[in-house]
Amino acid sequence: MLTDPTSRRAFLAAAGAAGMTWFLTDLGAVDEALAHAGHMASAARPAEFQTLSAADGADLEALMSRIVTSEDGPGAREAGAVYFLDKALGTFMAPQKDGIVASVAEMRKQAAAKWPGTTALAALTPAQLDEFLKSQEQGQVFGQLRFITIVGTFANPSWGGNKDHVGWKLLGHEMKPTFKPPFGYYDAQPQGRS
Repeated sequence: MLTDPTSRRAFLAAAGAAGMTWFLTDLGAVDEALAHAGHMASAARPAEFQTLSAADGADLEALMSRIVTSEDGPGAREAGAVYFLDKALGTFMAPQKDGIVASVAEMRKQAAAKWPGTTALAALTPAQLDEFLKSQEQGQVFGQLRFITIVGTFANPSWGGNKDHVGWKLLGHEMKPTFKPPFGYYDAQPQGRS
């Protein structure tokens, strides 16, 4: 959790920039990436990545699984967020692919310097991943990864992410096909009046 106001401002600025990038992209490509995430997360066997290498995908999934954890229920891993990222890097985020892959390689080097013998982020324990992510949270790559993780986990399931509504269940959101009035106390008719 960010408690430093400058960190919050930096995060909000980064999230705003990332959001604007999404706003300006082809929404069809975003829908396609979310649908791919849902399909890959629902596959009975571990899915293969279309854009990422298996090692990069596993390391990114490990990091994403610590951003929205599975400790108290389903998280980013169960929602298929990494498959959304994989598809996004092959479509509307393609110009960012090389930078993200290079960042993963750099993060591996940093982890190996901190924990000698480490060759993959996916091999780190949850506590080590948490410590590592905390050291990265001021960087642009962490902000981007956090944003993608949240989108892939909490997006509308009709787009393919948020498999089995796991993100919504985590938030306590109940999906209803229709909502009947009164929607809130402010919409209710006063008692005794017609």
